[in-house]
Amino acid sequence: MKKKNAKQISNRPKAAVLKDKGLKDTEKQIKTFTTSLSSLVKSFDAVTKKIDALGKRVEVVEKISASSEKTLQANKKHMESAVKNYLEVGKRIESGVKELMIKAKGIDDVAKKVNSIEKNLEALKSRMDTMGDVISDMEDTNEDVLDIAEQIQDSMEEDESY
Repeated sequence: MKKKNAKQISNRPKAAVLKDKGLKDTEKQIKTFTTSLSSLVKSFDAVTKKIDALGKRVEVVEKISASSEKTLQANKKHMESAVKNYLEVGKRIESGVKELMIKAKGIDDVAKKVNSIEKNLEALKSRMDTMGDVISDMEDTNEDVLDIAEQIQDSMEEDESY
């Protein structure tokens, strides 16, 4: 047998130690990778659960949105109906105001005629008062004429008796 070199003998345990160390490092890396992979799977599970919860919330929001849209459409129809009713009421009010204005004009015309009649009545009363005064003066004049006629008759009777 050949003699082995001392260097060769001393390298073998180093190589075995290095191999063992490499295996240990690889095992550590595999453990770290496995732990990381497990953690990643857990994270994916958590994300999946959150996505599912978010999906459920989105469905709820969609239902609420659809319900809100229906409510908004109903409210829109009610508002359109109310606006239509208000416009009709506005037209009726406008028509009523026009009728009132026509009646007010008629009332103004009647009031003017009443004022005119009152003025005419006052003028007629004034004329009647004047006519009363004239008639009174005429009566006084008639009495005077009758008095004079009596005096003349008395005087003629006296003249005849002489």
